[in-house]
Amino acid sequence: MRASRVGRRAWRCILVIGACTPVTTRPSFGPLPEAVHAVINAPPGTVAQTAVTLLAADTIPVKFVNARDAWLETREFSGGYRLRLWADPDVPGKARVTIEAVYRPIEDPSRTERDLEVAAPDGSPGQRQAARLLAALEQKLGVTTY
Repeated sequence: MRASRVGRRAWRCILVIGACTPVTTRPSFGPLPEAVHAVINAPPGTVAQTAVTLLAADTIPVKFVNARDAWLETREFSGGYRLRLWADPDVPGKARVTIEAVYRPIEDPSRTERDLEVAAPDGSPGQRQAARLLAALEQKLGVTTY
């Protein structure tokens, strides 16, 4: 009798652990320090979906978006620039949004894409687009300043 209880508890534990999945579509790296930030008054998934709509209106092609992970990446635009958006939970109903603008000045097949990327310089098309996207999100969804 006692052995069967222990066995059932072990199976429950295995099922609970097996149900937790650490799988995410976000990249294994974080944004560059030069990225722009704001706290937007919307849940992270809503921010990601709204960003897709705003980028489409600006004719910036989106390469990948996942509303559940609140992350998106654009295809290259304006000569090789690319945007990435991370929306992380802040307080309930708000998201801490980070948008980075990067480009690759050289091609080197022996290195990973991320190793070749550098932050877009101030005034570049990539940095201007990142600032424009953040301003549009602030205007459409609202912003919180701490």
